[in-house]
Amino acid sequence: MTKFLKTIRYFLIGVLLGSFSFLVVGLFSGGIGIDVREILSLFFFSGLIGIVSMIFDTDWFSFPIRLLIHMLVTIIIVMIMMYTAGWQLINHLGSFVITVIVIYGLVWLIMYLADITDTKKINNAIRKRKSK
Repeated sequence: MTKFLKTIRYFLIGVLLGSFSFLVVGLFSGGIGIDVREILSLFFFSGLIGIVSMIFDTDWFSFPIRLLIHMLVTIIIVMIMMYTAGWQLINHLGSFVITVIVIYGLVWLIMYLADITDTKKINNAIRKRKSK
């Protein structure tokens, strides 16, 4: 896969997960009104977070350092997205950080479960190929 297509793939996965995260926040906050500017902001910045996730495909640092870098950059991007979209930055820094960490954890859980599913499919295909 070319680097360009890989970047597009990560961008789209970021948009998917960002949209999911937005819906989770909306669900627990009692609903969110949204206009076109906010939707475009959500798509762009979520895609940007997806691109930042490409750090996990490198060996630049150990995994915990890459995770910390990704989480910090994600928090910064979310803050910029909220400002750009015109959303009120959360009044209490503590609730903002807790919300981001909970959603970050949910996204990691989803990615982990998807990885397990993909691994099982690959292993089943290998077993079928070996049994022939």
